Amino acid sequence: MSKDLRRKIIYSLIFALLLYIVMALWSDWRELTAAVADFPWKLMPLVMGLTLVSYTGRMLRWHWYLQVIDVDISRKDSARIFGIGMMMVMTPGKAGEFLKSYMVKNVSGAPMSKTAPIILAERILDAMAMVMLAAVGLFAFPNTSARMVGVIVFAVFAAFIVVIQTRPLALWFLDRAEHVPVIKNFAEHLHTLYESSYIIFRPRNVTIAILVGLFCWSAVGAAYYVALTGFGVTPGWQSLGIAIFIFNISTVIGAVIALPGGLGGVEGSMVAWSTRLFGLSTATATAAALLTRFSTLWMGVGIGVVSFLLWPDLLAGSEEARRELEAETEAF
Repeated sequence: MSKDLRRKIIYSLIFALLLYIVMALWSDWRELTAAVADFPWKLMPLVMGLTLVSYTGRMLRWHWYLQVIDVDISRKDSARIFGIGMMMVMTPGKAGEFLKSYMVKNVSGAPMSKTAPIILAERILDAMAMVMLAAVGLFAFPNTSARMVGVIVFAVFAAFIVVIQTRPLALWFLDRAEHVPVIKNFAEHLHTLYESSYIIFRPRNVTIAILVGLFCWSAVGAAYYVALTGFGVTPGWQSLGIAIFIFNISTVIGAVIALPGGLGGVEGSMVAWSTRLFGLSTATATAAALLTRFSTLWMGVGIGVVSFLLWPDLLAGSEEARRELEAETEAF
């Protein structure tokens, strides 16, 4: 792992610690600790289990993506790469996730420009799935800002997919780009990126990926629901639907803010929505948000750290390759 990447992850962890200290103090420390102490911890395995279901679904989709663009790699290797990639969520804007392309190159020899579109697809289609899961809530619970974020995210990503699939238009953009002094040096990479993107964003593949995304993000929304019931929310289908809405719109808002792991944006939004829709106190809502994020964010980061310690060779030479990777992905 490069020194620069290691430094970014450490800074993100320090920022997370400071943020959670501020949230705890702001929400009334005594009430927060009391809420956590009263939480029925027998529910925690279910919260973590639902989160692991989501991780597994996304890992299988990652391997499927590699097969779709004809990358010769085993399930074991793609799973190891996915595991290490989970640690990269703590880099600003999740930029470190593009190192998954480098690890695939180390294992299979596939060019990074061929597999980089998979990381883009994961982000875009997951965001679209989350907006779809939050759509009912966005109209049921009036909030202009949340609606605007949802509409803008969905519209931008939908437009991107349309351009990618309209081959004459996409090739026209590529031809224009090749005449730009800096970008023309990466013309070959641009065309490789585009060809992979065209396959990944075919209607059938987009449909499959979004369905997987709907399943995975419903699972983590359900994990949040289970946590909420432990903090006094009345169980039921309506509460489940509201919890899925809150978790997904909060995650979208956190992604727009683009801080590592959505820190601050996700937690703050979860607290704001749950106090409003479930009538929880700020301290109880904060406890539910932090406990859920332990599973949906920090458990994943932990899996990533363990994966890296087990298989550091997958990132061998990443420091030297960093500039090449950044150049290819930025050109795209």
